Amino acid sequence: MPGIRVGPQARARLLTGEGVRILLVGDFTLERRQESALLRAAANERWADLTYLPGSYWLVADGGGRRFVCGDLSGFRSVFHTGHETGTVWSTGAGRLAGHCSAVPDLAMVAARLAAGPEHWPHRTVYDRIQAVPAGSGLLLGSAAGTELVDISGIVPTLTLAQGAPAFGQALEQAVHGRMRAAAGPVSADVSGGLDSSAVALLASQTGEVRAVTYADTLTSAEDLSFAHRVAAHMGVDLHVGRGGPSELPFGWSREQPVTDQPAAVSLTTAQHALYLRPAAGLPLHFTGHGGDVVLDSCSAAWIGMVQCGERKEARRQVTNWARARNRAPRELWRAVTRAAGTGHAGALQEAAARVARGESEARRPGVWSWCHLGASAAWLTPSGREQVASLLSAAARQAREKSRADLVEQETSLRLVGADARDTVALTTPWRVRPVHPYLDNQVVRAAFAIAPVERHGVTVFKPLLGAALPSLPAWLTSRRTKGSFTRQLTAGMVHHQRQLAQLIGTSALVTDGLLDPVPALDALAGIGGHHATALYDLQRLVMTCQWLDATRRSGKAGLEASC
Repeated sequence: MPGIRVGPQARARLLTGEGVRILLVGDFTLERRQESALLRAAANERWADLTYLPGSYWLVADGGGRRFVCGDLSGFRSVFHTGHETGTVWSTGAGRLAGHCSAVPDLAMVAARLAAGPEHWPHRTVYDRIQAVPAGSGLLLGSAAGTELVDISGIVPTLTLAQGAPAFGQALEQAVHGRMRAAAGPVSADVSGGLDSSAVALLASQTGEVRAVTYADTLTSAEDLSFAHRVAAHMGVDLHVGRGGPSELPFGWSREQPVTDQPAAVSLTTAQHALYLRPAAGLPLHFTGHGGDVVLDSCSAAWIGMVQCGERKEARRQVTNWARARNRAPRELWRAVTRAAGTGHAGALQEAAARVARGESEARRPGVWSWCHLGASAAWLTPSGREQVASLLSAAARQAREKSRADLVEQETSLRLVGADARDTVALTTPWRVRPVHPYLDNQVVRAAFAIAPVERHGVTVFKPLLGAALPSLPAWLTSRRTKGSFTRQLTAGMVHHQRQLAQLIGTSALVTDGLLDPVPALDALAGIGGHHATALYDLQRLVMTCQWLDATRRSGKAGLEASC
């Protein structure tokens, strides 16, 4: 197709018809009998119909003088665009597009994402003038209105767990088995002991040879490793364990590692990934469990959505049962649920803007999902920083959808966040000759999961109930697991170990030198991370990965051009 450059490692397929062309790039299963149906859909501008193939892919469709460019529902296959004197320029990499347009990091947006989370600005990126096509939408070029966004999600969450589980199981099996057939040889897979990666690895082992890999050190969960060994034994393979030490602690990144499209948590643990993924190097693909937390389960936002839909009595019953099973106070949780339901999305963002302007943060989360949580970093902003972040939150409030359902907003934003995290991983694993794939993020897998009402997927007494219901062939000892190891000890140890370097990174950050962040309270929190400031771990992690990204972007001089398609 004219004007399109496809990377040398990309898998592409071009379909042509009378006045219509479709380019597919990525992992997908396409039978010859489906080609004519896709061409007819493009000719009739039924753009969403082009996104229902099994797999994960980008598509570009030309016809009638217009071009439709689309990624996927999760944002793993992303599309970015910007205005140019010749029209709209788009790319699958924000950093690459920023380099093309000489765009620089938007420090006010970086600070806002740090203080309130990145989910409130789905159309924005961390680069000035570079826009994102929100996950679940496509970009239509050449229309009378210039550029348009087209919804491709096709999600109607009306099914019960029993009604939707079989279709989800079939979609996940197809996502894994289709890739195994295409690989036509040994592959690798994360086998961490958790439900998500274990289920994918077990499905893959049904149709071919799988090399199971995981990471462990003295700070990771021994129970997780025990489950990982049990899963590998069930598959009939050895478990390759990357045994880490002090040099693999978090926050010890390499200055030579690629620059991601945005601040990314995975950039802080590259030494761990490089170690345990060595056995996966050179294989056709590497299966992960990324996205399983989002599609297999929902969170307490389901109760808020129930109240919004008038199911107040049932919501209170579920909140009470959940709280009592965990020795929590039901009244406090119910108060948080009803307050969130009454405030709504726009109202919560306006409240957050006012709190930021006053220099306030939230010492702890309210116990249930909230529309906008202000972490400790909101109180680390300077007056100028508070003013700019508050302005961005107010603008987000004005753009918030009317009568947004909390449960649907939560699953959509969580999916975008995990999709972005998986996307950032690609740039880091490419130099190691590892090609990660994420079946839980495939469009058809996401659609099958989200067709089930969030409250039906919410594990109150059963952890991730959809998995066992959808794949009854999985061993009961796995799907009945109720625990999961924490990375808190590992993160804390890494932060303490690298404290001097991290303090220098924060103190010299562009956020500080441009007057948006006051380094004193942030450095005080860093100094006390092993003791009285332990609760600031999450906020410090986000601050450090943001400062690392800004520093790497400045040093590269390329605004993230290393990010790959």
